[in-house]
Amino acid sequence: MKKIVHIAVCAAGITALLGIPLVLTGGLTKLTGGTDAVSSASVIIEKPSGSYTVMINRERHKSEKELAAWQRFFSGGDSEVIFDDIECVTLDGDAGAFTMAQSFMSRLPENQMKLASGDPVLTLSKADLGRFDVMIVSEEASGAYGVSSVYDGKNVDVIRITDQGD
Repeated sequence: MKKIVHIAVCAAGITALLGIPLVLTGGLTKLTGGTDAVSSASVIIEKPSGSYTVMINRERHKSEKELAAWQRFFSGGDSEVIFDDIECVTLDGDAGAFTMAQSFMSRLPENQMKLASGDPVLTLSKADLGRFDVMIVSEEASGAYGVSSVYDGKNVDVIRITDQGD
């Protein structure tokens, strides 16, 4: 009888030590069929009309293969599996660029692209120093804030997107 009680107490202790954190952190949901980490988003956001500039900082992408894959992705080329995560920055008040970034993000697996929007002067100052991964700017914001200093940089690849809509 002592052995059965001992086994029951040990089993309850182990269940509590492992089960409670698993339930509280949502790990149980993931184990029982939660969201797949590599599945694409279920709702694709359409690209807005207008002209946009996508700038990719080559220094943040050491692998030429990954850099080429991101260039194809942002150019509207064939979608392939990219094993690199990125952070995309837009300027505050540049609604078109933010929507364009959301459109790109909707075509990627969940959590592969982080989207941030920042104060234009501060964001461009950081970008001039190479402190960005990917930046999307509309033609209007580019003219208003003088973004050419960023895309004229030696380690920046520039992709122009022009879509007049339907």
